[in-house]
Amino acid sequence: MASLPTSVASGSAVRNRSEIVTVVTPRGLVEVARQEMRGLRRASGWAWFWVARRKGHADWCDGSTAREAIRRATLLAPRKPPAWLGEAAPDAERQIMTAPEPPPGSDCESAPDADTVD
Repeated sequence: MASLPTSVASGSAVRNRSEIVTVVTPRGLVEVARQEMRGLRRASGWAWFWVARRKGHADWCDGSTAREAIRRATLLAPRKPPAWLGEAAPDAERQIMTAPEPPPGSDCESAPDADTVD
């Protein structure tokens, strides 16, 4: 699994992070991922959100949809979106949603066998 940099939420409040996929836009390549995060209030549930960034940039932009995250990452105003955004967002969603699930525990490396000390 690809890891997101520290600028994206991490720790016990984050789980189920998707692979990072890259989509092509007229403004360059954009990396997109989806992750689940716990709400800030006590006893709040988990919520899915999308993060995106332009390739080569460090900061991630979040959004409730892939379209919103890509729009923010490419610095588009929140008016009527261009046609290419309507094609890039579903492409990112399709790539992430159809990615094969890794087997449980596959993100952990197995510990090497310990040598016995006599």
